Amino acid sequence: MAALVATATVSGPGRQLAALAREVSDLGVEFLVVLIHRRGRPPTDFARHLAECGVAHRIVEDRGPLDWRVVRQIGQLLEDWQPAVVQTHTYKSTAVAYALRRLGAPWKWVGWFHGMTNEDRKARLYHWLDRRMLGRADRIVVVSREQVKLFAHAIPKVRVIHNAALALARCDDGAERLRLQALFTRLGRPRIGVVGRLSPEKGIDVFLQACAVLVAQGKAFSAVVAGDGPEWDRLQTLSRRLALEQYVHFLSHVRDIGSVYGQLDLLVLPSRSEGLPNALLEALQADLPIVATRVGGVPDVIGSSAAAVLVPPASAEALAGAMEHALSTGQAPEASAARAAITRQYSLSRRVADHLALYRDVLHGRAISEGSVVAS
Repeated sequence: MAALVATATVSGPGRQLAALAREVSDLGVEFLVVLIHRRGRPPTDFARHLAECGVAHRIVEDRGPLDWRVVRQIGQLLEDWQPAVVQTHTYKSTAVAYALRRLGAPWKWVGWFHGMTNEDRKARLYHWLDRRMLGRADRIVVVSREQVKLFAHAIPKVRVIHNAALALARCDDGAERLRLQALFTRLGRPRIGVVGRLSPEKGIDVFLQACAVLVAQGKAFSAVVAGDGPEWDRLQTLSRRLALEQYVHFLSHVRDIGSVYGQLDLLVLPSRSEGLPNALLEALQADLPIVATRVGGVPDVIGSSAAAVLVPPASAEALAGAMEHALSTGQAPEASAARAAITRQYSLSRRVADHLALYRDVLHGRAISEGSVVAS
């Protein structure tokens, strides 16, 4: 198996891929990650993460978004390595696989679709092109039932494979550890956290507005936002405009995210849209009370259980009410038990089994009846 990916950061999908590659390799499946990297830039965090996980990988450099020489390079690499299946993650890797298949590459193609960002017109165009090109893949994998609707043109090929609840990320960055310790030492309780990329679909502006509602009601709390992204400046400006400086603290990207969860009393996922957020699975594993919006794969995971409180997206009032309720009721035993049950259900071993079944499916060429979307 070979996986093509173009990313620099250790994102949720990247951690899922690295964990999968390590596990299936231990089961005797040869797995190679081909990382597309911009020439002249320093080594990426994701490349270091793959090395730390012991995942076999090769780096192929490109010279820009229209450098079609990378197609030839990756084509030669795959011809030499001879994978049975190539899977793609991210738009650029989808474009490379699409071009190689049009040129007659013999391997089966499984294309992953993790979700969409919508911070600008360019990102929206890339996601639209990604979905159209994925229609040429032998199988398309999405991470929630909601995403199946995005592939109405290719329903027979679609599979739903949910993310796994991975071990919480830890690192030995002494400077970061000291920074976090100093911050949390001075933050009062209860402590609310948001973890995720700072982009419009994550709804962190709605979270800030909900915090302003709590402040107006006289509620005492501290909040942290762990993440980086294109909305950084706008969200900082909004926080100041809402007079939240003494309540909400922006942490930027945090590598040792497990230590952050350990300091929180509540995790909030205020997204406008989602695939299946890794922060949700991480908070379940950390046994944190959760308030989340009812989008993407979140209802798939939570269902009708007491593991989290779900609210409609884009409503600061509904979010503030759920946050206040969660903070006032504290850690209910039935909610804790529900979180533990979901964590067991969404194990890494379950995801590995789903992937192995997918590989057998695509290699044996089983016929798929119209509308037979398979969910893990």
